[in-house]
Amino acid sequence: MKFASSENVDVKKNIIIFLIISLILFFVDRSNNQYLKAARSSINDAIIYSTVVLKSPFIFLSNLLGTTVKFFDEEKVINKNKILDLENQIEKLKNEKISLALQLENFRKITGEENYPFETMQAKVLMYKSNILHQSIIINKGTNDGIKIGNPLIKNNILVGKVYKTNFNSSHAFLITNNNSRVPVRIGKNNYKAIVVGDSNTNNKLNLEFLPKEYSFNNGDYAYTTNLDNIMPEGIMVGKISLDEKKNFFLEPLYDFSQLDYLTVVKNNK
Repeated sequence: MKFASSENVDVKKNIIIFLIISLILFFVDRSNNQYLKAARSSINDAIIYSTVVLKSPFIFLSNLLGTTVKFFDEEKVINKNKILDLENQIEKLKNEKISLALQLENFRKITGEENYPFETMQAKVLMYKSNILHQSIIINKGTNDGIKIGNPLIKNNILVGKVYKTNFNSSHAFLITNNNSRVPVRIGKNNYKAIVVGDSNTNNKLNLEFLPKEYSFNNGDYAYTTNLDNIMPEGIMVGKISLDEKKNFFLEPLYDFSQLDYLTVVKNNK
C-alpha cells in the first residue's frame, strides 16, 4: 500500500487554493453585486497602485540615467561651443596683433623710429639753424619730458648730435658738424680710437683728433661711437672714412642734417 508523500500533498493544496482564489476573483469580477463591485474596485486599485509602486524605482532609475546621459551630452556640447569660442577669440587676437604690428611698423617708417637697446623718446625738429660758427637744431622735448643736457640724438642708427641746452618743453642740440661737438669713436676693423670734431666750414666733413701714432685707414671704414663718457651709447654710426686723390682722409657724415624731421633722443643707454 502506497502513501502519498508530504510534498505531493502540499502541491495539491496549493493548486486547490489557487483554483479557489481564481474562482473567487472571477466571480467578483463578473458579479454586479454592490458590495462585490466595491471589493473589485478596491482590488483593482490595489493592483494598479502596487504595480505603480513596484515600477517607480525602475522608472526613477531610468529617468535618472536618461537625465545623466542628457546632462553629459549637453555639457559636451557646451564645452565644445566654449572651445570654439575660445579658438575664435584667439584667432581674432592673433589677427589684431598682426594688424597692430603692421600699423606700428608703418608709423615707425613715417616717424623714422628705430628699435634701440636703451631708453629713447621720439622728438620733432622744430628749427634748423646754420651759420658760420655752428649748426644746431631745436626739438619739441624738454625737461618736462625727462630730457637732460648731454642726451645724444640719433636717426636710423646714425648719430645726429647732442643736447646742450634744455627748456621746459624744448631743447637745443649741437649737430656733430658743430665746432663744439666732440664725439669719442672707434674706426675700422682695428678699432682705432679717436675724437670726432665738427667743422662748421663744411657740412660733409668731420675732423679726427687724438689718433694713435700708428694707424691705417681703408676707404669706406666706418666710425662708431664708444661709451667712454657713460652717456654716449656704444655702436652708433657716426660717419665713414673717405680718401681723396692724394690719399688724405676725412670722416664723412652719413646723414643730411638739414633734412631732419623726426629723430630719437637717447634718455638712458644703460
